[in-house]
Amino acid sequence: MILTRSVSKSRAPQMGDAPTTRTRALVILPPAFLALLLGLWQPGLSFWRDEGVTAGVTRRTIPDIFRFLANLDAVHGAYYLLLHPVADMFGTGELTLRFPSILATAVTAAATAHLANRLIMPKAGLAAGLLYAGAPFASRFAHEARPYAIATMFTVLATIFFLGTIERPGRRSHLVYGGSLVLLGMIHLFALLVVIAHLVTLTLLRDGRTRLRPWFITVTAVATVLSPLIVIAITQRNQVSWLRPPGWSDVSALLTVFSGSRALIFFMAVAIISGTVLTSKDAGKYIQRTPMLWSLAAPWLLVPPTILLLISQLYPLYSARYVSMCLPALALLASVGVTRVPGITWLIPLVLYGALAAPSHMAQRRQSSEPDQLREAARIISSHASPGEAIVYLPTNRRAVAEAYPDAFQKLRDVTLNVSPASAGNLGGIEATPQEIRRRLSDAALTRVWLLEGEQLWRGPTLDPLNQAKVDALEKSFRQDGRWRVRSLTLTLYVRTGHSTSDRRSDNRRLTGEGSPGHL
Repeated sequence: MILTRSVSKSRAPQMGDAPTTRTRALVILPPAFLALLLGLWQPGLSFWRDEGVTAGVTRRTIPDIFRFLANLDAVHGAYYLLLHPVADMFGTGELTLRFPSILATAVTAAATAHLANRLIMPKAGLAAGLLYAGAPFASRFAHEARPYAIATMFTVLATIFFLGTIERPGRRSHLVYGGSLVLLGMIHLFALLVVIAHLVTLTLLRDGRTRLRPWFITVTAVATVLSPLIVIAITQRNQVSWLRPPGWSDVSALLTVFSGSRALIFFMAVAIISGTVLTSKDAGKYIQRTPMLWSLAAPWLLVPPTILLLISQLYPLYSARYVSMCLPALALLASVGVTRVPGITWLIPLVLYGALAAPSHMAQRRQSSEPDQLREAARIISSHASPGEAIVYLPTNRRAVAEAYPDAFQKLRDVTLNVSPASAGNLGGIEATPQEIRRRLSDAALTRVWLLEGEQLWRGPTLDPLNQAKVDALEKSFRQDGRWRVRSLTLTLYVRTGHSTSDRRSDNRRLTGEGSPGHL
């Protein structure tokens, strides 16, 4: 959609017809409050695997964090450093580490409301903010101790500042816009794909070409500042080697997760279409004001996912979470249709939206919705292990489970470890040689060993010599005395052959997992 008039003549309403401070507060505060309320609804579920990394890394000292970032996860370095003082002061509990994401989601909801208010009118702002705050996908990342909610917040703020460069072009507005992009890139590099969406917006403006030169200068400066991080990220690209080229099923899944459910896909589609065809007593204002919103929000919603999906056909980089920063654009577009319903009845679609979104909210607040249950694995160790018993991790990076919930594992001997993960600057530490591992596990004084495995049980044929040494030693000198399945983790208790099991540990339920909440 190309604007028929230049922005300088037909841009979004500003102070001349802007709402009062009280009205602006009534627009942005309800979405922020709703987002905060939903964020504080059941925020204490167990960490999953990636959150376990957050808990372990943020607990380390600053030098240890930088040592880790030199080897792994540099793209999330700013996030870990941001959470480090939080972890130092308040610990690494689930609510503590997730609270910054909850706050960021509330700010994003308020900023989304501000954008729609600025581009159209107050009730559109309120609708956009509430649609974003009530989105299950937004709430999902509010409940993660990962950087995606904060990246979405910076994306919306950068877009507001981008709009400022259009309305008030000048060195100051571009400096603020560039600074917001630097912060965005430091939190999550893939979120910078929104910059391409901003470029598309400029090309859709009638006088946009005159604004391209300062935009390119700003973006070039941002790329220069972020170039060291970009280079390091390229050298660490093996971290996403698990990704596969996306197909049409991934596109369908993205539509579902962005909307919240199949029913909400229909709701959003109707709302967006209605915004282009329905008329009401406000039609005159909408005809004047919606083109800028569409030119801003449509590229924001479509361009980053499309680019990442296409690139990932050759170099797999796509994950739905990497484009979560586009969700506010969906709320902006839907708000146009929602608020074109006459009179106060425009609130009815919002109530319907809440009713349709409720099942998804309830489902994702069940522990069973999480891919991992690290806390349950820690609970099993706490309940069934005794001080001085040994533990073996397979593969080595499963040691991150103990870093997420260290209290339960402190009483165990990490028998294969030579250098801790913090000192080694990785997730698994540095383990002994295969020969040394066999020797340590053959020590007759070692009578009970816990094995914590990842998704693939260790009986596979592709083990490296280090991990094969662990398996060989356990099979040779120990027998299984119990096994617990905890989602993607397996805990097995081994007792040395010929060593009797005490009455306290002879409960046969442990052999099948019965009675263990984590058994699946």
